[in-house]
Amino acid sequence: MSDEGFVVQKVEWFQLRAADGEATLVMVASLPNGFFTATPCQVPIVHADHSLIGLGASSEDALGMVQKNLTGKTPAEIFPAV
Repeated sequence: MSDEGFVVQKVEWFQLRAADGEATLVMVASLPNGFFTATPCQVPIVHADHSLIGLGASSEDALGMVQKNLTGKTPAEIFPAV
């Protein structure tokens, strides 16, 4: 990607939860100078049906289950209310 004038950044998402249970999403991104930014974000989220959730002993296992559950489905099938 560097040939195209883009800089690759790693982005991770974290959830901070207040004592009242309210969650805030935080995006953490690497910068080319070696520093990181942590930015609170409001992201409109639509949750898919619970039947599509992936559950596993690790994040890799859970993601693998979600991939299996979503295989062959269209976005309209995953998020019918959208």
